[in-house]
Amino acid sequence: MKLNRIIFYIVFLMPAFTMAQVITKETVRGNAKEFYERGDNSYAFGKLEQADSLLRLAVQEKPTFIDAWLLIGQINLEYLNQYEKAFQAYQTVKTLQANYLSDVDFQLAKCHFNMSDYAQAKELLNTYLQTPKIPAQNKIMADKMLLDCGFAAEAIKHPLDFKPVNLGPGVNTSNDESMPSLTADEAYLYFTRHTGSGRYQDEDLYVSKNEHGIFSQANPISAINTENYVEGAQSISPSGKYLFFTSADRKDGEGRADIYMTRKTGETWERANNMGPPINSPGWDAQPCISSDGRTLYFASVRAGGQGGSDIYVSHYENKTGWSQPENLGESINIMFDEMRSFIHPDGQTLYFSSNGWPGMGNFDIFMSRKQADGTCGQPVNLGYPINTAGDELGIHITTDGSRAYYASEQKDSYGQKDLYSFELSSDFRPSFTSYIRGNVFDDESREPVSANIQIYDLETGNLYTTLSSDKVNGTFLSTLPAGKDYAVEVLKDGYLFYSHNISLKNVKGGKPFDVDIPLLKIKVGQVVVLNNIFFEPEKYELKPESKTEMGVMIKLLEKNPELKIEISGHTDNSGIEEKNKTLSQNRAKQVFEYLVSKGVEASRISYKGYASSRPIASNSTAEGKAKNRRTEFIVVAI
Repeated sequence: MKLNRIIFYIVFLMPAFTMAQVITKETVRGNAKEFYERGDNSYAFGKLEQADSLLRLAVQEKPTFIDAWLLIGQINLEYLNQYEKAFQAYQTVKTLQANYLSDVDFQLAKCHFNMSDYAQAKELLNTYLQTPKIPAQNKIMADKMLLDCGFAAEAIKHPLDFKPVNLGPGVNTSNDESMPSLTADEAYLYFTRHTGSGRYQDEDLYVSKNEHGIFSQANPISAINTENYVEGAQSISPSGKYLFFTSADRKDGEGRADIYMTRKTGETWERANNMGPPINSPGWDAQPCISSDGRTLYFASVRAGGQGGSDIYVSHYENKTGWSQPENLGESINIMFDEMRSFIHPDGQTLYFSSNGWPGMGNFDIFMSRKQADGTCGQPVNLGYPINTAGDELGIHITTDGSRAYYASEQKDSYGQKDLYSFELSSDFRPSFTSYIRGNVFDDESREPVSANIQIYDLETGNLYTTLSSDKVNGTFLSTLPAGKDYAVEVLKDGYLFYSHNISLKNVKGGKPFDVDIPLLKIKVGQVVVLNNIFFEPEKYELKPESKTEMGVMIKLLEKNPELKIEISGHTDNSGIEEKNKTLSQNRAKQVFEYLVSKGVEASRISYKGYASSRPIASNSTAEGKAKNRRTEFIVVAI
């Protein structure tokens, strides 16, 4: 029903209303009383559609039953999001008795706002603010809505190029789907599905596999979902190995809602554990988001010391002490009202979150904030219209490369009220480009999966970027890699020689991720390891500082295996004069030898030799082949 038709309906009925006495819940009699009481009871038990139907029967019996109209307005405005019906109800209340509800203009303003009629909403808000003795909380809300009216009216004039794509029937149903979270390779989508109706809904976790760009039929995660509790608002780690989620009112809970964590081995999820204090508190702790390195957790919380309502907190994991005391992100993010459902991109610098406090389109909008040089969060930026609407936009996931976003929205092609969509993200809101390395670790001889320790270093600083383990069942691993750095990947396992891999993302802004197979060599005489993170300047033999990371890994290998003896070998391509190449390769091998000795390795355990171009491992007819041939290796000569 269009708004002008609603107004006509009310004006048409006005003479009849003014000639009849207003009926309240204290004075109502007969069928109208029975319908009202049954409707009020249904409302109390969260059966909102049923309550609305019964209350409409009451006003059909008694059109001037003002309390029934009031409850119809409240149910449709606050719960069913049927704003035109809510407007009709509140306008009827105002027509019946203008001063019966002191904030009727405020409620009508909310209806107009949610129907994107910002001029009318603004007019009613200004009228309401002239009312004497307005409750302080209502004044705060009305002032905030005025800001939203100004923002929204302007945003609608400048809509973004926005083409949301429904994720399809494998994911979306007539129920609400929300809170999308994906692995870094977008192979798996985790989300929350809401079942039931009214105020009392169940929530369960579902997963869908990405099969060539189409998401398969989603399945409930039976190992995590329970019959008696809600499970939702989840965050999957980029590797897909750790899942953080929210559950409420469990016996092992610390408060009204708590954050839980579980780990996946192979295809099996372990029993979920409550994260306990200091993450969980006696209040409400929910909507976790784990950082790409697994060492920082963002989450929403209502606890003592907040800015007001729900705030976003952050906690850091320390190896010796566990999770740190959560810190409020402060007034740069958290203000009065509610900030919820954060997402920290794998670039480590760009934070997305939902808020109903910062100026926006109304209710919850999605915002972006970039970290500043001092580590604080920058001024939040609204993602704009029509990504944000007068409804609730609660939660977003940005792909690893930063090009696309996933979120829940109610669009014209929705299967239900809220479905999951993807869309191309405007360059203004994109994070820094981030890639990932995905691989399989296995025994070179048996080809069986190996659970190994994987250490990834920032080559420039030598700092450890992250450490992780390959899956003990299938040998897989995945780690995100922000652009702007060069990385050394070292794969270690007792009883094996280490594996060395180099990834350069120093000056890139795009590109494909890195897929690698990692065969680990058992410690045997004759085994050869290419040292991919030993670096020299062209035509020179002085070790570059970036080489120290790999040298440190070599030293640890020799320390763990005191009987191990190796030969360091230098190699070149076939360019230039062979005798000169022989000298260069010999000097480079000698540099590695001298460094290891200087760090305490016995010289008797190491020899060195330059082979020039005599032992190529690739064709010298291409630049890529030549690059592979210019290398440093070590060979096991005794154990």
